[in-house]
Amino acid sequence: MSVVVRIALLRPMARLDPLGWGPRLAETLITRSQVVSGLRGGTARRTAAADEAVALCRRLVAERPDRHRTALARALVARAGVPDVRPTTAVVAELTEAIGYIEGSSDRLGLVALATARLLLARRRSQLGEVREALTSARLALRTWADAEPLTPDDRARRIHTLLVAADCAETLERHDEAFDVRRQARDAYRALPWRYRLRWKALDAATAVHLASSIAVNGRHRDALDLLTAADLALELARSVTPVPGHVLSARALLVESLCRQAMGEVDAAERAAVRAVDLLRPWVGRIPDGGEAYLAVALRAHGSLLLDTGRADEGVARVTEAVEVAREGGDIERARALLSLVSARTTVGAWDDVEPLLQELLPLCRRRADDLPEVFRPLLVRGLCAVTIMSAFRRGDEDPPPPGTRIAGMTGTAAGHEAVELARSLVAGQPAYRALLGAALFGLDRALIRSGDVAGAAEALRECVALRRDLADEDPAHRADLSRALGNLGNRLDALGRLDEAYDAHRESVEQARAVDGGLPPAEMAVALRNLATSLAALGRRDEAGRALAEADRLVAT
Repeated sequence: MSVVVRIALLRPMARLDPLGWGPRLAETLITRSQVVSGLRGGTARRTAAADEAVALCRRLVAERPDRHRTALARALVARAGVPDVRPTTAVVAELTEAIGYIEGSSDRLGLVALATARLLLARRRSQLGEVREALTSARLALRTWADAEPLTPDDRARRIHTLLVAADCAETLERHDEAFDVRRQARDAYRALPWRYRLRWKALDAATAVHLASSIAVNGRHRDALDLLTAADLALELARSVTPVPGHVLSARALLVESLCRQAMGEVDAAERAAVRAVDLLRPWVGRIPDGGEAYLAVALRAHGSLLLDTGRADEGVARVTEAVEVAREGGDIERARALLSLVSARTTVGAWDDVEPLLQELLPLCRRRADDLPEVFRPLLVRGLCAVTIMSAFRRGDEDPPPPGTRIAGMTGTAAGHEAVELARSLVAGQPAYRALLGAALFGLDRALIRSGDVAGAAEALRECVALRRDLADEDPAHRADLSRALGNLGNRLDALGRLDEAYDAHRESVEQARAVDGGLPPAEMAVALRNLATSLAALGRRDEAGRALAEADRLVAT
């Protein structure tokens, strides 16, 4: 007998005998609310069934609170699981209520409802930007799934959803290895489902593939990531037709991973096509994505803008990133801050100095406000924003000189911003060595600010620390040699100014050596600068023939 027919038969019986037949009707309504259909109006029918189940269970609890609280919790969880457009805060309140009814449950029905509630709560908290709390909820859900063993195949599928949410939270918190491991678990768990349940939960085929491909791409295995995405094409198409909103979001995510991979592989045109398709795919669905549609679109716009900037299409890139900021202002703080920082970098690159300071005045307070409750996300963004202040304080603006030393930019001087960036970056490195490159950038920025203020000795000390960091990084990964060469060149200049000529020569000599070792070579203009610095140092030591040869090589580079 179909669920719809059972509901029609049970309704009049429940009206006559609510306590006798009401629980059976509630169970059937909960089942109906979980039936996913690709037909028009399917979500509305699921919502109506869940609403009726919640109302009925509330009446049952009012009559017999000792017997029907689990049923009410399950009805609330069922309603929260329908992908409607109710505000996330309202859904979180209902899930919290449901958890309160069943938190101490030991029976299997209660444990499954509790695990599902914690899964949905993790997903919603993540949409609100409460990433730490979301990860905690996801981990509690995984423990509850373990307590509910043995799981049915449907429950195993819901556990896979929990793993994907946990991995997304870990990735947001910059825990990429953890995210990769959890996504691999999710993919393996999906493939271990019986074949008919793999068909029933086909959307999980797409979700586990796309999420794992994202982590694989972060690890530099771009071809493997593309192969996994290609294998998921059919599953993605099915997800878009059966569950349009999450299906389109997932498809856009797949396109952005593809774009990243193809750009890394030098397939720039294909990368841009994928990024454009991601943006176009999301635009019509933004208003239908609960508390997060703007953030998804902003991510896609920012990715496309960055690609345009990297390929020399500066005006188009700035326009795209500007749109990303405008969209992100309607979304959550995380993507708003990331988009603002991208636009700061883009406008600095094209020399639009007057447009940068207002962005920093928006970015820095936002990062400070969230730096304590979500430090993994907002403290690195704050460091980068502070480094942008040091750049603003030290660089020429077209034909104009930099602002006078001590000028306040976004409310602070370059030296104050540089010192704060370095101290904050040091605290990040203490907890996570992966931030050493960020500390190196902060020290490099502090050098600029200090030299502008006349503190040559302080600038040299900052650069010594920067060089030591970048030398270690270059030993681990030659991709850091270019940054090491630049830091050595600046250090040599500071030591020259301090009259420490032998030390200056050593720094400039190593700067040129590192520049020559850069894979693909430094741009000719940068290589010429390193050679001229070396020539100046050699001349100061009286080694004029060697200085002349270095200058001649620099001139040849510029001429080409």
